[in-house]
Amino acid sequence: MNKSEVEYVLITVKSGLEEALNIKVYKNGILARRGCGGLPGVAISGMSFTGGPAYFDKLMQSVSQQILDENINHEEEIKTGSLEYLVAFYGQSANGDQGERAEWTQSSALRFFMDESTSFRHNLLGFVDGFAIEAMKLTDSWYFDIVMWALENMKSDALPEKTLVNAGKTKEALDKDFQSYFEQVNKKELPSFLRNKVYTDTDGQRNLMKLQIEGQSISYQFEVTAL
Repeated sequence: MNKSEVEYVLITVKSGLEEALNIKVYKNGILARRGCGGLPGVAISGMSFTGGPAYFDKLMQSVSQQILDENINHEEEIKTGSLEYLVAFYGQSANGDQGERAEWTQSSALRFFMDESTSFRHNLLGFVDGFAIEAMKLTDSWYFDIVMWALENMKSDALPEKTLVNAGKTKEALDKDFQSYFEQVNKKELPSFLRNKVYTDTDGQRNLMKLQIEGQSISYQFEVTAL
């Protein structure tokens, strides 16, 4: 398919049956993500209607027409455990919808389904891995706000008005996701995620988030602000 026809990018990383990362970026402005690329997987997910193609355009800068022409589906015998990387591109909707309900008529994908101990090497496997990392970095600040909304009921003013969050309903599930997220997130980047943001609680009070990082230990608190 032609690069100009791409409307939707899907990126997933799985280890066995567990999904470590799922990112969806649409040209129409829909952005969705679950996970941080590591295990145990972070089950908190979010979707925003950003109103424009900024995320999509930025991500597609790394995609050449040559990538779209490849269409690789590599599968190998699984002996010890499976690892799957998928980057898929979709375009030309048959039903007019260009979001989650679209019926895409064109697609191109790079899929590598491998044994954990594989010696397989391919230059486009490197691309897929790097592309997943790039997509995470691009959406990390947004996903941090999704996590804070799910864990603390604090909604960032940086989130688009049309944003949905899905998380576990039990304290045990949320505690697990809290631990997994903060073990996997790039701690050096965390302070930048808070910059110029205000978080509103369930009572409508506006808060600033104070973060403290000491080695691998992270603590934070929210303080009511008059801003």
